[in-house]
Amino acid sequence: MKKFLFSAVFPAITLMAVHHATATPIPAVHGPLTIAWTINQQNLDGAAKFPGTGKTNISGAATGKTTNVLQIYTFSFTNATLNNASLLKLLGNSLNTTFPAGTELVTDGSNLYVSDHTGTNAIADISSILTVTTSNNVFSGLDTTTQKYTTSGTSSTDLGTSSGKQFVIVNYNDSGLTTTDGTTTTFTFVGVSAYTSSGSTTVSIHDVWTVKESGSFRVNGSGYGNIRGQASIIEGTILGTSSGTETITVP
Repeated sequence: MKKFLFSAVFPAITLMAVHHATATPIPAVHGPLTIAWTINQQNLDGAAKFPGTGKTNISGAATGKTTNVLQIYTFSFTNATLNNASLLKLLGNSLNTTFPAGTELVTDGSNLYVSDHTGTNAIADISSILTVTTSNNVFSGLDTTTQKYTTSGTSSTDLGTSSGKQFVIVNYNDSGLTTTDGTTTTFTFVGVSAYTSSGSTTVSIHDVWTVKESGSFRVNGSGYGNIRGQASIIEGTILGTSSGTETITVP
């Protein structure tokens, strides 16, 4: 029997770009993905407090008067929230499309899907916009296998758990596309993903595999770039969970 290594189920458990065509079913093991970012952007203010050439006053003695011209400029930045709804709007702008009501962000633990309202069908391909690289995965885990031999045949059960961390780089770039509003978005978000996973595989005497998996991850990080043409600093998290059961009959 082929051993199912659960420590390898989620070795790269983090955000990835969907590479599936429209209406492609999402794997049985999947769940919600949550973007929670704060975006810092410079306000385009810098407006003068006094209109025209400024506020003028005269100081000094009669024989040595000085003309003083005072002008005050203020600058500030804003904090905005970029969440699931915001990211879907950003993706829609990049693809020059409008997603239908109920569109969701879904993960299977290693991939991100733009899903329809059922959460089971991918409706957009964003692989040309969003790319992710991971490195330096470190993890620990435990796998156990129990095999049963009877006169009717052999069956087995594998159980496994694992947890770990890895470095993640998320790149967003729609500069090569014709966006809805004409702006472009290019940014990089980097962080460390901490993940856990568990699962089981049961193989019956008739070679029917029942696979159960569940996992979760949290990426804490920051980044920078331009969002819709405006310089931005990004801070926050990416959260994901996935679970489910799949049955496979081996010929």
